Amino acid sequence: MTSSSPAAGKQPAPTSPLPTESAHSLSPNTAPTTGHRAPVRTGHCPCGHISYQVSGIPDDPHLCSCERDTRVSGGPAVLWVGFPKDSLIWTGSGGEPKWWYPYPTLRCGFCPDCGSQLVSIADDSDMAMVTGFSLADQSGIEPLGHSFREHAVPWMHITLAPAPAPDPGP
Repeated sequence: MTSSSPAAGKQPAPTSPLPTESAHSLSPNTAPTTGHRAPVRTGHCPCGHISYQVSGIPDDPHLCSCERDTRVSGGPAVLWVGFPKDSLIWTGSGGEPKWWYPYPTLRCGFCPDCGSQLVSIADDSDMAMVTGFSLADQSGIEPLGHSFREHAVPWMHITLAPAPAPDPGP
């Protein structure tokens, strides 16, 4: 694995740096409508060198069977879960992961020691997608969708979680 994609030529600079400090302003962790702190979750790579925290309600938990994800993971699909990009904080002794740019506007963070991919961030998104099984608390991340399902191996049969009930509102 290299730190830049052949298509991109050289590693582009991130459009916005990701926080590496363990303290963070309350705004990303505070739910705007209630004023209550959003749930905080932690995660790490298998060797523990890179660890992080995210906050908020898990968004768009889905499996992906695209060629890139299956090759990187060595499995038939990767479980991705979204959290607000500005809530991502690198908390471990390893700091930020090593970045790989499979596409000019997509960066993927992986541990330089064990090679595990932890995060995928598109430049035009407000979300950071973390690998579901890198999270310590895996509740509420059942996949609701399966992207690139047509590329999934024929022997894998997936039953997706039911879609959440719509909010009845006030």
